[in-house]
Amino acid sequence: MNAAILYPNKISQQIKNLIDNFINPTLNLVGKTKINIAAYVSGGGVNNPDIFEDTAVINLNQFRALYYKKIIDALILPRENLIGQLMLLAWIKPFNINFNDVYLTKRLSNKGFAIEPYLSAKYLPYLEFHIADQCNLNCKACEHYSALVNKPKFPIYEEFEKDMEQLHKFIDDIGRIRILGGEPLLNPEINKYIILARKFYTQSDIVVVTNAILLPNMPKDFFETLRQQNVGIHISFYPPLESKMESIKNLLDSEAIRYRVEDEPAEFFTCKQTLKKHNQPLEIFMQCFQAHCNNLYEGKIASCFLPFTTKYFNSYFQKNLPEDGAIDLYDENLTTEILKERLLTPFERCCYCTRPVNVKWQTVKFPSVLSDWVNEI
Repeated sequence: MNAAILYPNKISQQIKNLIDNFINPTLNLVGKTKINIAAYVSGGGVNNPDIFEDTAVINLNQFRALYYKKIIDALILPRENLIGQLMLLAWIKPFNINFNDVYLTKRLSNKGFAIEPYLSAKYLPYLEFHIADQCNLNCKACEHYSALVNKPKFPIYEEFEKDMEQLHKFIDDIGRIRILGGEPLLNPEINKYIILARKFYTQSDIVVVTNAILLPNMPKDFFETLRQQNVGIHISFYPPLESKMESIKNLLDSEAIRYRVEDEPAEFFTCKQTLKKHNQPLEIFMQCFQAHCNNLYEGKIASCFLPFTTKYFNSYFQKNLPEDGAIDLYDENLTTEILKERLLTPFERCCYCTRPVNVKWQTVKFPSVLSDWVNEI
């Protein structure tokens, strides 16, 4: 079997070496077909090499052509190569790539390296969840519509715990988990959610996404929980924090918390919402980065947050944009395969998203107007 591996990098090279030196000798012993790594698949861009470690590097269009010609039979996804993985799968899905020919590796850090079919593997590269729908910054064009949440809205912890347990039945490993909102630091029970996420997903990269306004006022036990659970901070850096960012970095350094923050505050938001329905949901879905931000919310999961946050827009402006697209985790017919395939499928709400345009970062002035949120009215 000729296969391609996602991304020309050191992780993929290690996968290739394991296949050549561990998997193939085992397959040979039992009389099974060996796996020949014929190429690496790049993720686009202009700086990809033509050759990586003596193996060809091809783009997605070339992979598709070679797959149709049966020159390449399969695509292998290293579990650690999680960035862009869902977008790539959404891109190839409509082009008659049989998902039975897409495979996922086990984590390299685990004992007993193995490869398994992607759809049946209980793994997602990414998951996020709100622990507060409201925010203390109220950015214009925020697609979580946090500024339109008119009273505090937190999950009920006991119900969320049951939802995490239910999700774990279908997905027992996640590459990256982001705890967000709204502004997650507004939730007085934030420590419990951090501990819960780590309890169910012991190997995930977990981060709390915050605008950092409240970080200097957080109690010591918050930072202790971050350290104990190996959870980081991802700061969404906006102009109001510019004069305070150095002191916030110093605080996180002093608390020995890993964090990520851009060098400069964001000057623009992207806006892609419209009130004019179009008939190209697949095209938008394939190109939309946020369409692969799998979101867990009140017993359901969706490939983005809009099935859960659109209600705030509809309520404020008396509109009726679709609030569809969520998968009920308690559906008795749900399987891992069904869940993962549906997360790669556009839904009606996608008909009200367009190509994003940049809008200058600002906070909302009330009463809010439609142009705060949509780029076509």
